[in-house]
Amino acid sequence: MEFWESGQVITILLVAVLLLVGSMLQRIGPIGRLGIPASIISGCLALLLGEGALGLLPLNVDTLESIVYHGLALVFIAVSLQTPERTGRTGGAVSFALGIAMLLNIQAIVGMSVVLLLGLHPGFGLLLPLGFEQGPGQALSLGNAWEASGLTDGGSIGLIISALGFGWAIGAGVPLAAWGRRRGLLQRSTEASSAPTVHAVEEKPPGALDPLTRHLAFIGLAYLITFGIVSVLAQIFSGMPGIAAMAWGFHFIFGALVAISTRTVLAKTGRPALDNTQLSNIAGLTVDVVTCSAIAAVQIAIFKANLFPLMLMTTAGGLVTVVVVVWLAPRVFPRAPFEHCVLLFGTATGTLPVGLALLRIVDPDFKTPASLNAVLGSAMSVPLAAVFMMGLLPFTISGWPDGFPTTGLIALGLFTAYALAIFVGWWKLGPMQLRGALTDPWPAVQTND
Repeated sequence: MEFWESGQVITILLVAVLLLVGSMLQRIGPIGRLGIPASIISGCLALLLGEGALGLLPLNVDTLESIVYHGLALVFIAVSLQTPERTGRTGGAVSFALGIAMLLNIQAIVGMSVVLLLGLHPGFGLLLPLGFEQGPGQALSLGNAWEASGLTDGGSIGLIISALGFGWAIGAGVPLAAWGRRRGLLQRSTEASSAPTVHAVEEKPPGALDPLTRHLAFIGLAYLITFGIVSVLAQIFSGMPGIAAMAWGFHFIFGALVAISTRTVLAKTGRPALDNTQLSNIAGLTVDVVTCSAIAAVQIAIFKANLFPLMLMTTAGGLVTVVVVVWLAPRVFPRAPFEHCVLLFGTATGTLPVGLALLRIVDPDFKTPASLNAVLGSAMSVPLAAVFMMGLLPFTISGWPDGFPTTGLIALGLFTAYALAIFVGWWKLGPMQLRGALTDPWPAVQTND
């Protein structure tokens, strides 16, 4: 009995059952037609039945937050261990990468404007782009890290903002898809988005590890190395608690770097490459579990205590995001612009898996290049996002409270300058074409490559 007393096993098993129930509910006619991902349905059900609402399920919040924190790093490692697909078409992927980076800064501008107006901790506003675009794992991780600098309930607020982002992705994304269908904006390609990857079947000697076990072992190895690196950094900066907390908050970035290094070493030593399909399945499983757990971990009491600033910031962020994405899409995606529009909006409010779920409403078989461009673009956006994550965020947080509001105003200017620099580079050097009047939300689009 003592092995059950902590409640961790019960919480994990309940998450598994809720994912199954969410999958079943997704098959019901009206719910299925909305295109809501099963993991989000499961998370909402968990939130309703959990101790914060009806109190019918004994879901341990600490366990749920631990799942989200560690799951984020595992997703980054599983994705970074994959061998990139080779493709000759990068225009759409470049636009997707630039779109992710520019929207990060635009959402940061909205968030910082709100906190400067209300006199709140800057981390509160910076959790808007993290919760909307980067997902619950990063919002929880950095929210927890910023608690050391004075952001009360930072991790919980990050999860709440992420959950509200899921609401925007579905609540605005589904009507957006219906609007495009009514206007005849769907331009499905007859080509597959990418050729299927053929993996050689590796002959296993007797007693060898199961392929799934082998892949999980490499992920575990990369995460253990990540833990060692972050532990050393935290020890080095032990006299600076804020920096040490940031190191633990950025564990997923270190995990991705370790995974890329591991993949490179495997390639140079001639060992068999890891299978992308296995890694993708592991990442997909983790994303489902993390999404459900993140919504379930929302603490309603904290939401009520911060109701006004949360609703003001997320409403402004959601409206600005949908306007920017709709304006950009026909000007930066020459092929299947509306499919890219729906996908980019879902990614910018509910992360890539939710964006892909919305894409299936308008491109159910992934026949347009949108899905491939999203995967490639997400990887290509990392260097641009790193400037935001590793440079602008620490600078802004480090100025609290003594440097505010001056540091906040400087940060607001830096976010604006970075967004404009991306826009100008996109226009002058990238695939952006400023066709039509600037006030036209959807100018005529050339459909050729």
